Amino acid sequence: MKKPAIAVRGLRYSYPDGTVAVRGVDFQLEAGESVALLGANGSGKTTFLLHLAGLLRGDGEIRIGGVELREETLGEIRRAVGYVFQDADDQLFMPTVLEDVAFGPLHRGDGVEESIRKAKEILVKLGIGHLESRAPYHLSAGEKKRASLAGVLVMSPEVLIFDEPTTFLDPPGQNELAKLLNQLPQAKLIATHDVYFARKVAKRAVFFAEGRIAGEGPVETVADRFHWRLS
Repeated sequence: MKKPAIAVRGLRYSYPDGTVAVRGVDFQLEAGESVALLGANGSGKTTFLLHLAGLLRGDGEIRIGGVELREETLGEIRRAVGYVFQDADDQLFMPTVLEDVAFGPLHRGDGVEESIRKAKEILVKLGIGHLESRAPYHLSAGEKKRASLAGVLVMSPEVLIFDEPTTFLDPPGQNELAKLLNQLPQAKLIATHDVYFARKVAKRAVFFAEGRIAGEGPVETVADRFHWRLS
């Protein structure tokens, strides 16, 4: 029996100014499962996601693939979790797309030739191999999203986390992204305001409100219960 991809118990976090952002969250994501995370801005979604990648540290227990997140396991956790930020410009920083995607393996110690090989391979897999020599700032929003995802996938993470992945994407770009996500075998947690996109990429949803999970269930059921039809 596989261990849950993510298991969270009693997670709490307050920012230095005293703002309570997460209030005792329990959550579980099964291996290979895709779950949509719904809720208004300021409901605690992003704060919760940042904890899963070890980018914030609150109180409670977090396990990724059965490994508890602690100081001594932080490196292992960050290798297991691939985090795709809302704004691709926050992830793309090298002169070319190829250099950007090869950055992770290279600094992991894979060597130049192997890092470039892996980068080229994932770019082709995502349908943007022809963009390898382009500067990231010359890409369209959809191309940037794929390039930032390539930089995550090249590291072979076990879990993928997406924070508002449809930001800046037009409807065709959103449809292409949904198809791509559905092809990926990893467990996925996808924070989004768009219930229609959520319905395309997940069967289960959890709804955040005031730092807590206020409800969960099938995407349509959760959206109807909380009158969530924003896009």
